[in-house]
Amino acid sequence: MLRTDHELTERQQNVLGMIVSEYVATAAPVGSDTIVRKYCPGVSAATVRNDMVTLASAGYVYLPHTSAGRVPSNKGYRYYVRHLMHQTELSPDERRLIEHLFHQIERDLGQWMQLAATVLAQSTGNAAIVTLPRVRQSRLRHLQLIATQECAGLVVALLGEGTLHQRLLVQPQPLCQDELDRVTRRLNLELRGMLAADIQRWGGAESPLERAVRDCLVDLMRRADRQAVPGVSHAGVSSLLAQPEFARGDKTRDILRAFEQESLAVGLADAVLEYPGVRVMIGDEVPWPVLRECAVVGARYGTGQGGGAMAVIGPTRMRYERVIATIQYVGEVMTDLWAELCG
Repeated sequence: MLRTDHELTERQQNVLGMIVSEYVATAAPVGSDTIVRKYCPGVSAATVRNDMVTLASAGYVYLPHTSAGRVPSNKGYRYYVRHLMHQTELSPDERRLIEHLFHQIERDLGQWMQLAATVLAQSTGNAAIVTLPRVRQSRLRHLQLIATQECAGLVVALLGEGTLHQRLLVQPQPLCQDELDRVTRRLNLELRGMLAADIQRWGGAESPLERAVRDCLVDLMRRADRQAVPGVSHAGVSSLLAQPEFARGDKTRDILRAFEQESLAVGLADAVLEYPGVRVMIGDEVPWPVLRECAVVGARYGTGQGGGAMAVIGPTRMRYERVIATIQYVGEVMTDLWAELCG
């Protein structure tokens, strides 16, 4: 349903919507003759041209070079997304396929995260980035001790957000696996569900080995808590760079460099995790200068305890309806899977 409580008339809104739809599909400037022929044959080309002049004067479209057609501006895309776009959903077949893919791999958040990035990239034809859930403070879910050398062993901790961390523990006395298994069983019973601060205050250690494991675990968990984004996966960067908007060599290098930097994932999490629903950032709304010629559609997944961020990054000439529907559904699947993992 078109809204009429803005400065554009309903017909001008219709023309803007047609220009956006046609330009997204063709990447070619849209002329009045095309609008009349494909969308509204009963309207004169002169009437459409007048509406296009009004849209250009208001900054919603512009005239590139000497072309007779118009191209949506960032302002035009924002207006389209916020007021003209019709919400859609993925088809039942697409939803079933995505859910099937996630249930074909192991119960591992890292693999789920990479698959989510791949599904988003392939389904939308753009680049995608997904971060592991960020939690304010990690809780211990499971501890495992593994003997590696005569006096050394690995402390392996599965934390509440589903991430694995390990640290080498060296002791003055020899370590045997049987003794490490006994300590593992006891400390899991005593420490499961605790924060690092709770484990540090725990005074129930019965041996120097248990105290050493406790201290190692506290240090490991605190380091994990200090990580801004525990991990990140991305996919589809080549699809993004294949778009005509990014054909210049210097632009390609800048975008590739941005995806290699951790600051992109940190900024994505900051921009998305506290935002309700799907966030669409276009042009100067994008927090990374190198991606200002792009649009970023982001959403969070996870529970109230914490969450991860996911985003599709593409040209402003993207199929917003398709991208939003895809990221919403993948987010729902990831939220359910993470809840199962943390349960």
